[in-house]
Amino acid sequence: MEQHITELSTAAKELYDQGLYQKALDQYEEIVSAGVKDTELFYNIGNCYVRLEEYGEAKLYFERALVFDPSNTDALHNLDWINLRLADALIEPSQELMEWLSELFRGTLPEEVWMVLGSFVLVFSFLLLLWKRFSNRKINWRIPFTTSLMGIVLLSVGTISRPKITKCIVVEPNSYGYSEPFAGGKRIILLSEGSAGKLIRIQGGWSLIAIEDERSAWFESEQWKRIYPEYQLK
Repeated sequence: MEQHITELSTAAKELYDQGLYQKALDQYEEIVSAGVKDTELFYNIGNCYVRLEEYGEAKLYFERALVFDPSNTDALHNLDWINLRLADALIEPSQELMEWLSELFRGTLPEEVWMVLGSFVLVFSFLLLLWKRFSNRKINWRIPFTTSLMGIVLLSVGTISRPKITKCIVVEPNSYGYSEPFAGGKRIILLSEGSAGKLIRIQGGWSLIAIEDERSAWFESEQWKRIYPEYQLK
């Protein structure tokens, strides 16, 4: 499997360098279908969409690249460029505290590393307690207490760092927002490609999405995609 993915990645890069952007995109999407989630992969897909002038999709994938590595400077630079091109796009509501903390912690260490560190420290604390219980040598109770507390904190940080992103992006040229979840409802807003919002809930083929200024509307789910997980709204 790993060799196959490497071959696909090499082929995609060669196709991209030859200017065959759609074929390169097809190769990259096959890698995604294999379950690979990687900042560099999503960054490369974003570049393909830029070349194909599908800027909503490009923005989506640069955002996904930043989910897995918030310090990816290339993705940040390209995302800024995309936002300049999508001048009419509506920005998402302000980031919530837990989302900000999650991004901050992921930018320091991956979620898995936080969890491994926390587990290791807790196991070490347990061994200290056993030593204190059965050894003739005395151990200050503050040592296992402190290490246990450190382990719990590290596990908590790992839990917080797990992406909890409800942000979604318009990937079609336009998306109408309705007062009710059906096409016969009143149209209350028209958003352009690349506009962003936060998913509130899903009903059938419709999604209630919060946009800036504390407004919300019902949109057709197929016209939007979530940053994380990387699937269309369903």
